[in-house]
Amino acid sequence: MNSLENPPHAIPRPGKVRLIIAGLLVIALTEVVFRLFIFPEWRAVNQARFVKHPVYGTFQKPNLRVRRLNPPNYDVINRTNALGFRDREAGFEQDLAGIWWAGASNSFGGFVQDNEVAAARLQARGWPVANLASEGHRLPNQLKVMKHLYGLGHRPRAILIEMTLTNALADHARHMEQIPKPLAEIAKSPKDLARPGARQVFAGQIRRFADQAEVSWIGIKSRFLNNNAIYSWLKVGVNSIPVLHELTLNVGLRSDVALASSTPVGLLRRGGQTPHDNLITSTADYVAALQIWLEKNMGAKTGFILIPSHHQMNAAYFKRYTDHLGVDAKTLDVSRPYRRLLQELGKRGVPVLGMEKPMKASKDFLSFPDDGHLNALGHDILAREAAGWLQKKFGIRP
Repeated sequence: MNSLENPPHAIPRPGKVRLIIAGLLVIALTEVVFRLFIFPEWRAVNQARFVKHPVYGTFQKPNLRVRRLNPPNYDVINRTNALGFRDREAGFEQDLAGIWWAGASNSFGGFVQDNEVAAARLQARGWPVANLASEGHRLPNQLKVMKHLYGLGHRPRAILIEMTLTNALADHARHMEQIPKPLAEIAKSPKDLARPGARQVFAGQIRRFADQAEVSWIGIKSRFLNNNAIYSWLKVGVNSIPVLHELTLNVGLRSDVALASSTPVGLLRRGGQTPHDNLITSTADYVAALQIWLEKNMGAKTGFILIPSHHQMNAAYFKRYTDHLGVDAKTLDVSRPYRRLLQELGKRGVPVLGMEKPMKASKDFLSFPDDGHLNALGHDILAREAAGWLQKKFGIRP
């Protein structure tokens, strides 16, 4: 009798059903209000920007036009040409006969407008400049890009390679042997890369299905960010309200850029050698070999531009970082990795432009409040220094 009165899977009572339906209606109505009135920009938070390139690996989508939004940091439009480069469409062939600007996210300039990127600012000073950079790329990735373009018949006048300290330092031993190796695949025409074949389209559909089927916490968050205006506002839109912006940072509900560093803290230790110094020598060895190979095989003067870490540029950030680690800041030298890498590159005869001095001389904030990437002013200083260096070091005038 009891088992019939209380079955293991009892149907919810009418009152509970009405309560569930009412709750779902409230959530749906709230979502509509957020989409229409509170945060209509929610679709700009996490738009897909990358494709799998047959030669370069992960690369920007061709013909991209995407809004990058993160108040109070930036609200900009990023565009790419038909080949996926952050450069103009008409005239890109002429740019490829000028200065090749290679690099990672600081060179791609994802958080500034197209005409504010350092490569574009250098071009405005009179040099044709092809921006080859891609977000997430490192030196070996950009070498593939340069090899491919050279294989298609493009000849640079000179090559400038941007290295942001925290992105450049690595153990490059396994990449050394790849420098002289030819690419496994070179398309006959750049247009071949802009029109994906049936295999690429099918693989893309499979990846998208896998993304939708992902049941991990990261996968769930991604789907919420792409499809839910309430979650998008809690993730990003809340930053547009100054009080909530500071509150969420102070209570740890969003990441603090000051606490982020890919450089081992051991590299900052004052004194003699550290166990992590092999990262500096390995990077210097790789850069020197890369410079020699590019000049010999591409016939273009090649120089490197070293951008300091965001901790070097902002004393308040560095203090928050050391306080977070519980380390006495007096035992550390925030500029040590930068200075040591410059020294090692100098020993190997690598032409390198160090940006710490001119950037600190500006006395302005050159990155974003919640992001360590260069802002428009930082890009302009970078272009100004590169313009002077091109003429002084290599004798290359506009």
